[in-house]
This record gives sequence, C-alpha cells and structure tokens, in this order.
Amino acid sequence: MSNRREDGSYYRRRTARPQPGRPVPKNLGQRGPRDFSPAEPEDDFRPPNPKNPVAGAKPGVVIGALLAIGGILCLVVFPFLPVNFPGWTTAALIGAILLGLVVLFLQMPSKRTGTDDGARV
Repeated sequence: MSNRREDGSYYRRRTARPQPGRPVPKNLGQRGPRDFSPAEPEDDFRPPNPKNPVAGAKPGVVIGALLAIGGILCLVVFPFLPVNFPGWTTAALIGAILLGLVVLFLQMPSKRTGTDDGARV
C-alpha cells in the first residue's frame, strides 16, 4: 500500500500538530485515557503469622514422623559416608521406618467427626 494519491502526489499522515484553521484539541501533549492508572488502595491487611506446625502436634505424630523421615534419610546418606557401619544398620533403619509408619497409622482418627461430606468451594 502506497502513500501516493490518485493524482500522483504524495501525502503525509496526520500528526498530532494542529491544522491551520481548526481548533486546537485541549489534551494536545497531555496524557490520554490509556495512560490512566488507578491509585493504589491503601490496605491495612497484614497476613497472619504462621504458627509452628510441630508446636500443636501430638507427641506420637512427631515421633512417628521423625522415625519414618529420619530412617529414610539415613538409608540414603549412610552409603555415601566414608565410615564402615555394621551389617545390622540397614535392618535397624528399615525397622525404624516401619515403626514410624505404624505409629503414624495408629495416630489416625478411627471415626469421623461430623456429617460433612468434605466438599468445599
């Protein structure tokens, strides 16, 4: 598409400069409607300070979790250490993991509290 008119002369696109004989727009050189940004609302919201999840837990849950997670971590880390461990170490760590899982399983509630079906929006 060319800027050439039918009579062969070229023309320029209209710019923001005022044309002679026409009224000057009031917002020439000022900000337009797309430059508007709303003011930030003042917010007094402060997020609550999260509590330590272990602080309110039952001792059985904490012991079971430490046994299970600690045993798994030891099984992963011990082979890379430059120390020779006795042969029963692996069996003891597997026993600690199983004991931790049993303790965690026994800490689960046996009955539901309430008649809620669990669906939340």
